[in-house]
Parts: sequence; C-alpha cells; structure tokens
Amino acid sequence: MTSRKLQALALAAALVAGYGGAAAYTALAAPAAPAAPEFGPGDGLTRYVVAAAAGTVDDGLLAELSAVDGVRSAQPLSDGRALVATDALTPSDLRAVRGVEDVEPSASVPLAATVTDPWFGTHGWHLENTGTNAVHQYPVVADADIDAGAAWDVTRGAGVVVAVIDSGFDLDHPDLAGSLWVNPAEPCGTVDTDGNGKAGDCHGWNWYANNADVDNGVHGSHGAAVSGSVGARADNGIGLAGVAPEATIMPLVAGGGSTVDVVSAAEAIRYAVDHGADVINASWGGPMGGYALQVLQSAVAYAAAHDVLVVAAAGNDTGNRDTTIAYPASLTDWNVITVGSSTAADTASSFSAYGATAVDLFAPGSWVTTTSNSGGYAPVNGTSFAAPLVAGALALYRAAMPDAGAAELKQTLLDDVDPRPAFAGRSVTGGRLALGRLSGTPAESVRYAFTSMTAPAGTVTPRIGVSGSAAAGDYSVAVGLGMEHAGEIWALADKPVTLGGATVATDDTGSAVFDLGTLAKLDGLGLSPTVPLADGRYVLTVQMLRNGTPVGRAAAAPLLVRTATPGSGPGVPGPTPGTPGGGSSPTTPAPGGTAPPSTPGPGGSTPGGGSAPAAPVPTTPGTPAPAPGTAPTPGTPGTPAPGTPAPGTPAPGAPGTPIPSTPAPSTPAPGAPAPGTPTPGTPAPGTGPGGSSPAPSTPPGPGGGTTPSAPGNDTTTYPSVGDFRITSLSPNAVAVGGGTVVTITGTALPVGARVRIGASAEAAVVSASTTRLQFRTPARVAGVHDVTVFAPDGRTTVLAGALTYLADAPSGGGTAPGTPPGGGTSPAPGTVPPPSGPGTTPADPGTGSGPVERTGPHGERLVRSATFSALRGIWSIECSASCTGVAI
Repeated sequence: MTSRKLQALALAAALVAGYGGAAAYTALAAPAAPAAPEFGPGDGLTRYVVAAAAGTVDDGLLAELSAVDGVRSAQPLSDGRALVATDALTPSDLRAVRGVEDVEPSASVPLAATVTDPWFGTHGWHLENTGTNAVHQYPVVADADIDAGAAWDVTRGAGVVVAVIDSGFDLDHPDLAGSLWVNPAEPCGTVDTDGNGKAGDCHGWNWYANNADVDNGVHGSHGAAVSGSVGARADNGIGLAGVAPEATIMPLVAGGGSTVDVVSAAEAIRYAVDHGADVINASWGGPMGGYALQVLQSAVAYAAAHDVLVVAAAGNDTGNRDTTIAYPASLTDWNVITVGSSTAADTASSFSAYGATAVDLFAPGSWVTTTSNSGGYAPVNGTSFAAPLVAGALALYRAAMPDAGAAELKQTLLDDVDPRPAFAGRSVTGGRLALGRLSGTPAESVRYAFTSMTAPAGTVTPRIGVSGSAAAGDYSVAVGLGMEHAGEIWALADKPVTLGGATVATDDTGSAVFDLGTLAKLDGLGLSPTVPLADGRYVLTVQMLRNGTPVGRAAAAPLLVRTATPGSGPGVPGPTPGTPGGGSSPTTPAPGGTAPPSTPGPGGSTPGGGSAPAAPVPTTPGTPAPAPGTAPTPGTPGTPAPGTPAPGTPAPGAPGTPIPSTPAPSTPAPGAPAPGTPTPGTPAPGTGPGGSSPAPSTPPGPGGGTTPSAPGNDTTTYPSVGDFRITSLSPNAVAVGGGTVVTITGTALPVGARVRIGASAEAAVVSASTTRLQFRTPARVAGVHDVTVFAPDGRTTVLAGALTYLADAPSGGGTAPGTPPGGGTSPAPGTVPPPSGPGTTPADPGTGSGPVERTGPHGERLVRSATFSALRGIWSIECSASCTGVAI
C-alpha cells in the first residue's frame, strides 16, 4: 500500500514538472455576422486602406498609387480614402508615395464554404488558418493548420465513436447537440439492463461520482472543452466546429476539476473498448508508478488487443518525454499516439513537451477556441487540446478507410503530417497534423443522405439522395437490407425491393441491383426504393456502380419499422426479441436528447486548462500552467483510499480488472466451482466413475492420457494466438442461458487460468492444463462476445468475438464431464446438439454446410453476413429525420 506521504511527494513532483495544462480563457463577444460561404479560391492579394494628407484621395493620388509596381488596383472609398490591392507590398511601400498620410491593413473576414459557423472568421485558425483568425498569437502564418475544411468534403466522421476520458461533458451545450453516444443495450434509468454493473449507463459512466452523470456539473469543464475540440457540430450557425463534426462522443468521467484518477481512467479505457469506441482520447497524464501504472498499462494493452488507438497529450511542462517520463504519453505500446502542441505560426508551443521518440506529432494547441461548459466558448492552451484534434482526425480516417486496421490508420495519419523545421528532432514525424489523404475532394466521390428512415410496418419507402463528383457512365445501384435478430444483424434474403418500376428480390447477401441507365452526373439523383417490412430494426445500404464497378464507398443507415402503439410514435421500434435494451424505446433519449440531470456550471465558468491534472490557472500566451495527469490528492472525493477499489469498481483480480502481479486467488460465486475444480458430482479430471479409468473428456496430461475428441464443425482455429499459443475454441456458438462447456486448446495454456466472457461475466473453469482449458459459459445476452483468458501471473490473451450467444440455441449444448442433472446421457463436451424447433434451418450453426441461416421473427430468411454483423454499433446514429449514414 502506498503511503500518503509518498503520494504527496508524487503529486508535488508532478506539479514541479509542470506537466499539467496551461489554462487560459478569454470571454468572447458574439461576432457581428456569420461568415459567408466561399465559392472559389481567393486572389492572394493583400489589401490596404490608404488615407491622403489632403484629407481626400483624388484622381491624381489614385493614379500615383496605381503606378506603383505591385499595385493591382486602387479605388476610392466613400469616406475619402482608397482601397489598394497589392501583390506582396508592405505598408511602407505605399507610404513612400507622395500625398499618402497613413496606410493600414484592410480588415478581412475569411470566407469558407465548409465552415459557416460564426466563430470561424475570428477564431478558427486551427481548422483553416487564414492568417487573420488566431487570437493572442503573433506572428500568424496562413495555412499553419490541419486543412479540416477540405477534408470535410470527403467525410465528417459520421458513425465513428470517439471516447473522451476526462472530467465530464456538457449535455446542454447547443454546439454538442447530436454528438452524444447512446448505449444501444441500456436505456437511461435505474435498471442495469446490459448486466455490466452500471445502472443507467445510457451515455457512458462517471467513475468520479460512481454514477451515470456524464455531465459532472461544475467539475466537467475540461472534458467539455476537449469534447468540443473533437466533435462540436459544423454549419449549425453557432460557435465553431470540432475536427470531426459528425462523430459520436462517448464521454467517460474519470476525474473532476483539474485531476483524473488513473485507476478510474484505466477502467474507462476498458469500458470504451467493450462498448465499441473506435478511438480513445486521453488529455491527461503525469509521472506515476506502482499499481496505477500497472493498471494503466494493462488497459492500454487491452485496447491494443481490440485494435483501438489511444491518443495521449504530451504534457505542458516543456519536458523531453524521452527522458522525463510521464504516462500515458511515454508508453511505447504501438496503439498509443502522443501529441505535442503547435502554434498559429507552425512552431512548438512554448509550454509543449516534446520527444524525438516519445512524441509522434504536433497539432494546434495554442489558443484554440472550443466549447465551455458555461454554454459558450473559450480560447484554451495546452496539449490537452492538441490531442483531441488528432483523435478527431482519426475519426475522419476511420470513416474514410472503414476496412483499415488501427495500425494502418495510425501510419496513414503519421505519413500525412506536414513536415516543419520547428518539429524536426522533436517528434517522430517532425511534422504537424494535416489531413493529407483527406484534404481534397477525390477525383471521384459519392455521398449519400438518408431520409424517411422510420416508418410503420407495411410498405416502407426510405429515400436516398446521391451526390458526388463521379464521371458520366452507365450506372446501377445495389440496395441492401439487413435485419437485427438475436442480437446480430443478418442479411435479409428473398425480400422484394421495387425501384423505378422494377422489382428485384434480395440475394443471400441482402442485396438487390437495379439498372439506372446512362447518367451524366450523380448530383441531384434521388432513389426511393419500396419494400414490405414487418416490425423490427433494419439496416439499409446503398452502393453506386458504374459499368458494374463500385464508385466510392457504400453507406449504411438504420431503418426503424414499427406499427404505432399507444404511447409510442410511428416508426419507433420496441424491444426486438433477444436484443438487450429492447431497441430504441420511447423512453430512451436519442442523441442530444433528454439526459441524466446535471448541474450546469456557473455562467462564465471556463474549461480547465491544458490537461486534467492541475488547477486551471490563467496564463499569458505560451505560459505553461500546472500539468495534467498528476495523481489525485489523498482524500479527494471520489478517490479511493490507497489500495482500495473505488466504489463500483471491481477489486483487483475481479472480472473486468487487470490482474495485479500477485493476485489473490479468485473466489467463485456461491455454488459455482472454483477455477480448476470439478463440478460437484463430477469425477475429477483423470478419474472415471468410482475413481478408476479416465473420464472421456480428460485432457491429456504430460506423458499420456486420453486424446481430446476431434473438433466439430463449429470450431474456430487460431494461428497460435498470444502468450498462451491458443490454437482452437469449440464450440463457438452457445446458448444465452449458459451452461455450455467450451474447450480451448493451445500449447502454453496457464494452469489455474480464469476466463471472462465479454466485459464482466466470469466463466466457471472445469479443467485446465497447459494444452487444454474447459469452462462452462455463464448466461449472457444474445450477440458476439470476447473471451479473455487470465493467467495467475497477470498475463492475458483476448479472443475477440470468439463466442456467439444465440437466443434460440439449445441450452446446455455442452456439459461438464459426467452425467447431467436429471440423468440420461450428455453430449460429448463442447458439442452442440442438432438444432430443432422454430427459428432454425438446416443450415444453422453447427452443421458446417452452406451459409449460416436463421428464420426471423416473422418468417424472414436471414443469412449471416460479415458486412452486416460489423454494423452492430449503427443504432447509435440518429437518423429519425435525416443522416448521412456510415461508410462501409
């Protein structure tokens, strides 16, 4: 246990190091008018207002000015002055003209077709630097920005989830409306529907207060600012915009005010991974060791095992992260991206940390204007605000590259930086964030807009608008349909779709293709397919093809169908059989809707500084403030006593928590067998009935023993995965009621292993050896779940999506060795009896012949589809009015 004295010393060291965020905020007055849209490139000229010594610029002086080399035009103004457009002239060049009394730059309001929010013209330098829209900085260099506006022509991050692990959110901020993540498995309330121990976590969780209040009131200012940097909405006529203005934000509260609890943050990382986050932002950090560092490292490794990137702020202590270690910035895990802060002149911010090997890149972080939890906006300083720009950029890359893995996304982002002399030798890339691959409309692009996506059961007619820059040609369109059933989205086969007078039945991929003829362009094309659908949750996909070849990326959007019932609006689906959370019930808030009560911050309160761990202190530009990520002061509310788990947090060694290096033996639930202990009434491994010959399921021990039975057709094989060299898992489809015995084989399995299903469900281990591990599945909701194997020494191996829980699968598909309760002969361990009863077809899982099929709740023919299965998170998209869908 760490003493309070040692904790105080660690905190003092962090503050002296200055890791925490430089905090600077300025109250803003509303601009006179919003920026106008841009209709083409500017002329590149510099304009000056010239005053005459005689009081009025006459024709003679206009002629003198026009004759100056480099003057493109000179025109009189109504107040007697002149407006002179020049090519790279300075004020002194014009002052040298006889009769000129004064010269000053003409005020310029930037125009941008992709950023019409009113603050862009005066404060949006980090998105598009015009040379005149940065505050509190000098010099300002035009184009020292991330080229966000051009990237938005390609994608704005729709459908991508960014987890912001910080101090809170602002549920009432108008510029964050529509950005809030919705847990599809749990409505707001007091019932723990999804079984993760966090009742009402409909929008995330607050480890600081141990409740579902992700706003966190006055404590959440820093997180509100970070969230706006990621995903403030664009083109809504207010404020500014985040770098990914259509991304979804999953706010996870791990601290308050100016500190973050590291253990809580580690739990939040795991929660983010388990709930579908695509990227995680960590604008906090500091020096640490012991248990805090161990759980943080374990959580980051857990994210890596699930292909999730973690973006970390480098810190604001001007330190070298290669030698002055702070976490998570100094972690060497491949999935960590560490970000330093840059200025509007493409130099390193005076407060920013750096590191030739520890810091990957720089991004704007000096006087970046973002959302405040007062409901307004504030310019802020710190690597805390550079990091979320990178997290938002990754959301854009994810949306544009849906098939790429996390490592490829990271490499693409780093390859696309703008190299700058100021960052050479101070970061891995020597560059500043630039959306190179995205910063320009591709030669051919296609975009879709979906409307009429909720309807009563019957003949449904969704509408799809198509736009883009694709060339003329012979076009066709593939319209696809998926249906949610038993916690999975399946391709909907044999469903008649009518478009343009033609009717085509969907094939086994759920797709129907229609000829559109020769089209000169796609802009303005409208598609209105009609299809008969019963109550349920569906997914509509669309892909344009030219001469049979896909053009651009396909898109998908949720299609919700339900006959209106008392107390529900038309088209609002109720619970889908076998679906946790029951779908989008009328009481479930849509993104940006009603949320848990929160305490708004006082008017004019401003986000905490650059990073979470230190009190916000106003600074002059470039002045570092106390730093993020320092350990919380002992006794801080919401912080556990040393060595004591926070309320609501599993104790070390419990399911969902990284195992300390010397864990206490896990204790089974009452009535459940301890790991490695046979079920009561079952012969011990290696002993048959009466203690004689080996039981049929006995794993082979060293030097002999029986051989396991051959894997069935429902076996998943692995190429010697992880530390435990896992080679197979069987069966891979089990019943939601639990009780199936699953067998894992490998060449280095841990003796005394523990097994967890999903985020928190402990499985009962039946037997374990170095080559074979058997466990009995716990009850879980229908869907696809990870299997995690824990060793007593803390090592883990994750088998992502290894088990599919089926609502209509027979329970007890595999049993523990021995005679099952109630007598009779049990199937061989790990096998699933032949399917029977409603909801199954001859090609059901386990038969090994043909595609995997199901019969839907209304007799539909459903076919398992990797494309549709990957869209499980699509229900978080708000598409009741309109949406752009997600790229697939």
